[in-house]
Amino acid sequence: MPPSKARSRSSAGVVSHCLFCSGKLILSQDYVEWFTQGHFSRPRFSINFPAERLTTAMTWDDLVLNPQTQQHIQDLEAWLHHGATLLHDWGMKKTLKLGYRALFYGPPGTGKTLTASLLGKYTGKDVYRIDISMVISKFIGETEKNLANLLARAENKDWVLFFDEADALFGKRTSVRDAHDKHANQEVSYLLQRVENYDGLVILASNFKSNIDKAFIRRFQSVIYFPTPNARERLMLWRNALPQQIQLAPSVDLGSLADTYELTGADTVNVVQHCCLQTLLHQSKTLSHEDLVGAIKREFSKSGKVL
Repeated sequence: MPPSKARSRSSAGVVSHCLFCSGKLILSQDYVEWFTQGHFSRPRFSINFPAERLTTAMTWDDLVLNPQTQQHIQDLEAWLHHGATLLHDWGMKKTLKLGYRALFYGPPGTGKTLTASLLGKYTGKDVYRIDISMVISKFIGETEKNLANLLARAENKDWVLFFDEADALFGKRTSVRDAHDKHANQEVSYLLQRVENYDGLVILASNFKSNIDKAFIRRFQSVIYFPTPNARERLMLWRNALPQQIQLAPSVDLGSLADTYELTGADTVNVVQHCCLQTLLHQSKTLSHEDLVGAIKREFSKSGKVL
């Protein structure tokens, strides 16, 4: 973004981050740094900012997704690159809301977090994963306050906010039976409003689309499904995960393993990591079919699956 536009965007944020105390105008530390150093510093994880920055050494080539999911991700990436052009240069600010909201849903280990990390990496934007456990409070009004503080800190920074396991914060509203239910529904409505007014990209991640309140889904520009990989995709995951230093015994048929065992990307990485450690432990660089199947059984046992 040109410096002139960056200044115009951030100037509004100065007012929202200022406090009037005894007639004095007090700027937040964020904007002191902006005016004196020309950039915002990255916040550290704390109770006041319960989020960690996501980074990755991987590339888009390492992410294995089906074609439909890939297309949806490309649409989202297009907004990150060109959303400001639509709003400011093409004059669509009158009809489009600021920001972009997306839902990633699907089984664990299918690439939701990695996708968020790669979107930030290839668009030059910081991605922060929100620790929802530190946002939610049992005290009335505290959850709303915590989210408001977090979004205020992120406002005008062009950050991507990633809410993993978002069900806990953005779950379905329920029928009102008592005062607690009424407050819970009001809380969800407030969270919806705050997220909708955020000027950057917000990604909610969940294992199940049905767990998220329908009012949120109606306001998402993208709802993206991350399914369990099929056999072709599993073969690609195997090839990506195995390091060049490892040799496969003649008995190993990766295509057969991909056809037989329904592993996610995360599962495959765990299996390969275990096998590689075992080869180093036994001072061998060759993996047999039995080694891989044993590691797969070990991985399945973690989630209660039986071969």
